[in-house]
Amino acid sequence: MSLPTKLVVVVRADLPPAWAVNAAAVLGLSMGGRLPGPPPPEDADASGGLHAGLNPHPVPVLSATAERLSELYDTARAAPGLVTVGFTEVARQARTYDDYVATLAATPGGELRHVGVAVFGPRNRVTALTKRLPLHASATSAAPPAEAGQRRGGLFPAAGDRRFDGPATGDERILLQDMLAAQRATLRMKCSGVEAELARRSVEPSALSLLGLVRHLADMERRWFRRVLAGQDGSPRFSCAADPDGDFDGATADPALVPAAWRAWHEEVAFADGFVARAPDLDVEGHDAWRGTVSLRWVLVHLIEEYARHNGHADLLRERIDGAVGL
Repeated sequence: MSLPTKLVVVVRADLPPAWAVNAAAVLGLSMGGRLPGPPPPEDADASGGLHAGLNPHPVPVLSATAERLSELYDTARAAPGLVTVGFTEVARQARTYDDYVATLAATPGGELRHVGVAVFGPRNRVTALTKRLPLHASATSAAPPAEAGQRRGGLFPAAGDRRFDGPATGDERILLQDMLAAQRATLRMKCSGVEAELARRSVEPSALSLLGLVRHLADMERRWFRRVLAGQDGSPRFSCAADPDGDFDGATADPALVPAAWRAWHEEVAFADGFVARAPDLDVEGHDAWRGTVSLRWVLVHLIEEYARHNGHADLLRERIDGAVGL
């Protein structure tokens, strides 16, 4: 017999399968306590075993774009007689419920990005809102594949890419500066065009994100050039002794963090480039608590190594976001 009410779960079309399952589960649990009436009684099988009663509503899991999800949430929330639960990126990325509540309180409503939405109410009204949405099983559940002809071993697709146009022979300082500049440019390219997704974590419980990489590398530039070689007060911007992983753990979905991270990174890169340009030679030395006495030559090689390692992380993080691949 057809029920007079209907329950629908809608998840974002580009979610990886595990995230889609998680979103549907969170929405189902969150919606359960808001449904009218007592829980269904236990039911017995033919052997007399009892089984917890299930919600009598079929629960189709549908798929929608991020924009359509936001529209659905806003429309359903504004409609009287509907119960609507939203699951946002702020919630998905939170480590604890307290973290979620604190980040939610600091995020304007217009900047929240939905991962999924559940709607319950009169059958005809819920159907009217969701009838054009496909079942999630028939939608793309992972990041889109690379464009035809685009290879992971090829260059990352970007207009005006001249990262590897520099000299391959000649002066050592120029070669090292050029190689470091290419690695920095690679980080910028991997982060370009997906600013709203920079805080997306890779595979939980990992806290790695593109935004975290930007913050971490800003601190690395600051440490080696400003503090170690120039001898200035260069306390980390994004981490400290009490929170040594703050550069990554603090890279949340707060939209104000993205421009702040890039501003810090550009300031530290500009200082580093200025220092290298003014140095009389590559044998300029500084003292580091970890490595002891280090030369400018060693710092340049180390920063190239540092960026190259984290750009490998950026390869995976970017591909998870939109399928883009390349060096």
